[in-house]
Amino acid sequence: CAGSISPLAFAWPSPMLLVNYPLVVSNVKNLCEKGRRGKSQGGLAQTIRLLRQTYNLEGLPGLYRGGHLYVLHQVVRDTLRYLAEGSIGLVEQRLGLRPYSQPELQDCPEAEGAVVSRRKRFFSRLAVKYCIDCLVYPVLLASTRVVVLKNDQESSWDRVCHWCREEGLLSLFGGLTASLMSTAVEEAMEQLLAWSIDRNAQGQLDLQDKIVLKACGGSVVSVFTAPINYVGVIQRCQSRLPRLLEPQPLWSTIWGLPWRASFNQLVMFSAILGLNVRLMQWKLQLQAEESDDE
Repeated sequence: CAGSISPLAFAWPSPMLLVNYPLVVSNVKNLCEKGRRGKSQGGLAQTIRLLRQTYNLEGLPGLYRGGHLYVLHQVVRDTLRYLAEGSIGLVEQRLGLRPYSQPELQDCPEAEGAVVSRRKRFFSRLAVKYCIDCLVYPVLLASTRVVVLKNDQESSWDRVCHWCREEGLLSLFGGLTASLMSTAVEEAMEQLLAWSIDRNAQGQLDLQDKIVLKACGGSVVSVFTAPINYVGVIQRCQSRLPRLLEPQPLWSTIWGLPWRASFNQLVMFSAILGLNVRLMQWKLQLQAEESDDE
């Protein structure tokens, strides 16, 4: 069995977050601001319009509102994953198990048992990962609500305490199910996509070609799972408290999603993926013809 990446693997926040975060703010505004909810259908034009409007009304700080909590959520989450992976690794080392990142030996008598053991280790890490996601979720919820409560002068901690007093501790976990489901579906589809590319390539594609295909496929997966993520974002901002969205039945929330924009994006990115697949097929055909000529 080849070595595999641990579910607790992580990457520290990238500088690209400075570029991407205003898009997160625009998405929250489009989905959750009162007066805009149910009217907008999203799309690139709407995103650009919201970014320009936010900059004109609130300046540069408006484009990064809640960014400190968003980064804090990622840092705390990834730090806990790092500590958890290290702790589990120490336990496994004392039990005499091979490091998780190292491949198991196929020709040893215990190979079948080793595969079973690796599966158990994988799912135990996966369970810990989702427990950590649940633990730090209130920070993500706070970062989303801050974008909507743009004129609120209270500190983040005072807001969280107020929400707990008024609606209880469970109010800090609104949208958690949709958020976890979005992450799980996206990761499963990405794993399936990577396995499919590696299996069908059969060593014929260069590393660069595989990266291009996985990047294009990842875009398709992200767009495909976006509606689940949208539900989570909306549910984070639903509350009986003033200036937040009124709670709605799940079917009503789903009905009001920007389906047209999501469908258009899915078609566009699928076409890009299909074009890249076709170009690489032509490339392999040309290479095969050149080999026959030689």
